Amino acid sequence: MTDAKPLSGGKPETDWGAALKAEGEDREVQLKKASTDLRIEMEQLADQLRELVLVQPPQELLGYLWSQFTLAAIRGAQKLTSEYINQINKFQFVLEYVHAVWCSHSGEFAKDGFDQTKAESLQAKCEKLSMTAMFYAMASSQLGQPSEFGEVSKDIEFQAKSAWVMIRGHRYQVLEEEFFQFVLAPHEAALQDAYSIGANDIAKGIQSIADSFRSGYGDAIEKMRERWTACLNVMKSEGRSMEAAVEKIRAVSPDFTMDMEAVFLDLFRGGICNLSAHTRLPEPLLQDLSYEPGAETEFFAPGEYCGTPYRTLPARIKPVVHLSDGYYATDGQFVRDSAYRAIQRGVIARKPEYREGWNKNQKELIEGAFQAIFSNQLKGAEFFKEVYFKDPITGEWVETDLVGILDDTLFNVEAKAGVMAMHSPATNFDRHVRTIRELVVKAYRQCKRFIDYLASGDEMPIYRLDNGKYEEARKLRLREFRRVLPIGLTVESFTPFSSMCKQIPELAPIAGKFPFVSMSVDDLFVLNRFLPTTGELFHYLEVRQAVAGIPKAMVFDEIDHLGAYIKRNRFDQDMKEQLETADMATWDGFSEAIDEYFTGDDWQSKPVPTQDYPAEIEEIFGALDRSRPKGWLEIDAYLRNSGSEFRDSIAPVLRDMKASLKKHQVRRFLFGNDEPIQIYFTKEMGQPSVRELQHHGEVACLIAKIANIRVVILDCDASGRVVGARTARVKAPPIIRTDYPQLAAEADRLKSRSLLGAKGKEEKK
Repeated sequence: MTDAKPLSGGKPETDWGAALKAEGEDREVQLKKASTDLRIEMEQLADQLRELVLVQPPQELLGYLWSQFTLAAIRGAQKLTSEYINQINKFQFVLEYVHAVWCSHSGEFAKDGFDQTKAESLQAKCEKLSMTAMFYAMASSQLGQPSEFGEVSKDIEFQAKSAWVMIRGHRYQVLEEEFFQFVLAPHEAALQDAYSIGANDIAKGIQSIADSFRSGYGDAIEKMRERWTACLNVMKSEGRSMEAAVEKIRAVSPDFTMDMEAVFLDLFRGGICNLSAHTRLPEPLLQDLSYEPGAETEFFAPGEYCGTPYRTLPARIKPVVHLSDGYYATDGQFVRDSAYRAIQRGVIARKPEYREGWNKNQKELIEGAFQAIFSNQLKGAEFFKEVYFKDPITGEWVETDLVGILDDTLFNVEAKAGVMAMHSPATNFDRHVRTIRELVVKAYRQCKRFIDYLASGDEMPIYRLDNGKYEEARKLRLREFRRVLPIGLTVESFTPFSSMCKQIPELAPIAGKFPFVSMSVDDLFVLNRFLPTTGELFHYLEVRQAVAGIPKAMVFDEIDHLGAYIKRNRFDQDMKEQLETADMATWDGFSEAIDEYFTGDDWQSKPVPTQDYPAEIEEIFGALDRSRPKGWLEIDAYLRNSGSEFRDSIAPVLRDMKASLKKHQVRRFLFGNDEPIQIYFTKEMGQPSVRELQHHGEVACLIAKIANIRVVILDCDASGRVVGARTARVKAPPIIRTDYPQLAAEADRLKSRSLLGAKGKEEKK
């Protein structure tokens, strides 16, 4: 998953702020001048950066930059504070430019004479360039003409430009192997032919790259400490000099010299970045991931935006550069971001006949990814792949990729395998937007077409295509589903572009009530780990969809969505409250809980961060998940929607109700605010009877003044442990019923004896 945070830095020379404040024709004139001045300033800074990189020996410069970052991380105790994350972003910006310069330089590199002062100047210039680029996004976007996005065109253009400047990988580096195994598996034969290794070995190699960046520096320090301790022990125990102690260790351990040379390279010459030393990936694959120096000719080519972030930085195409002593990736994040597409291009270049095969296998992979990755959460679901139906507008046969049904929820997944936007919104805004449209808007339209089809009648058939014939697979009633989830799925993470796209007027909630959600295969692996149960996943998707339906609510990426959910639960409601007094609500940095989980070597043994629920409510979740009666997801979501205060207040009541089963066969409990539910505890199957269920359900409807009520019956064993769950829904009695007065009187009596006020009511028999 990609991530990006704003970079801090000094103000540019151009007074662009005055241009934004101007009015009328003068405003446009000033904005044009400010934009031109900012662009020129960026080009000048880029030229200076190039010179500052080229005066330094590559390996020494890389070693210095990584040592500075490591020291900053140690000083920050690796706490993912906003200040530390800001340092990561500044550091990555420098590394991306170092990579760009090396890829573009065809001459000799400096061989000695590392200059720390110039290295510090390089970092300062990069920081200034990044901020100037952001100011340019602000000024130049105001000059844009209205487009297909209507009145939000300028906002869309600014978000596209700012995202283009900021976006770069920023993630924990422990899931690379899992991701690449999955996305490369369909291409096993082609990979073997091209590189003589398959998906599993390539995935392990890419994980080893990530591990080298993540822990290589620390490993090198630890190895140096071990060798130094061994040397001190020999010196102390045998009275030897340091030189003599080293010679003795060399005699006993032939690998000592080689090990210490490797440690020196890792610590001081960017050795942790040398893929030739830290992976077993074959030479042909490393070649396909890499630029030869000077092979990149466009980034610093003469013309507007020369060397600025508004051209395509080479690391977004190939993440590695071939230096004199090996293949170097300046940052492991770039490998994760770009390696899949670089491998795709490499395989097709070596095996042109596999182009169609790659696209076909990739399409099938993505279409099945949602079902495959969430196989545990989706157990019992009914799936229909490659669903055909007649377009309600054209009458032509059309297709949607995946339709799934689980309990009262229908999900429609449209998979898109296109490459992330590679054309700068500054140099070619139309092509940039066209790519976004292909990945997001097209998926939205296809989901909309299917859901509109279901909405066009009472009971609509869906079909499968078998030997050229359309055969009915099932009939669907849209009104029977409490929740409908239209989802667009891509290979790579597509945020923040998906957040930006929801401002496009066309992307309104489908059928007026089903907001569209854009996700990536990359994101699904993290969600799968943090939302392991069906109830958790579908409640998260409910909240995620609610946020997607708020045009002015911006959350940077999927991991920020997940972090906000874990920390705040119904954070969509928080954002709606903020928008009552603000034009836009932007949430960022909530990924901290997720990021911190993956830090350290013990992450696999640690419990994942999650929302806290009292044991009594967790027990109900478990019973619902095991039994899965009709409507169980609605009950599960209802309980999860409650805040922590309400959860804690209701837990002792639930506990007392269960304890009272020692004296009673059945106990019941009515709780909630606007739409309460009724819970029964019973230790005898068949209880409560159908008659009792209806009677008390009707009374509950009158108490709450609602048309119908959801009911869950929890079956308990002799010890009071909940072992199963059943559900029902009871309608309110009509006023013309002869027993209505008696039911109303009973409702008044029970209402006056409530124990939890507005938050819950216990009904005593």
